[in-house]
Amino acid sequence: MMNRITQFMICLLFCLGTIHQACAQKKDTAKVVKENALQPYFIITAGPEITAFFNDKPVAVSTVEDFNNYVQANIKSLRDSRVVVTGKPKSGTFDEVIKTLKRNRFKNISQHILTE
Repeated sequence: MMNRITQFMICLLFCLGTIHQACAQKKDTAKVVKENALQPYFIITAGPEITAFFNDKPVAVSTVEDFNNYVQANIKSLRDSRVVVTGKPKSGTFDEVIKTLKRNRFKNISQHILTE
């Protein structure tokens, strides 16, 4: 009789330990934390002439052709950057700059439209 109770207790402890271990192995459901790396900025002022800065360094472009050539030559480093375009729609080079950025599939484009 004592032998049966001992076997039962050992079996019960083994089963409870297995269940406890299995429940502890659940996948963590917490959201993945976003990486806090600095993203490069591409700041463009599109007026009669184009003025651009990439990572606080001036870019030597003033016409739409120069801008297109610069974007094509540096597309890998520019594509993941945050782009800020300042200007007035339907005047100057603003529309051509936006077309170039959208054609090259830039992701983070924000437009600051001037009212004057």
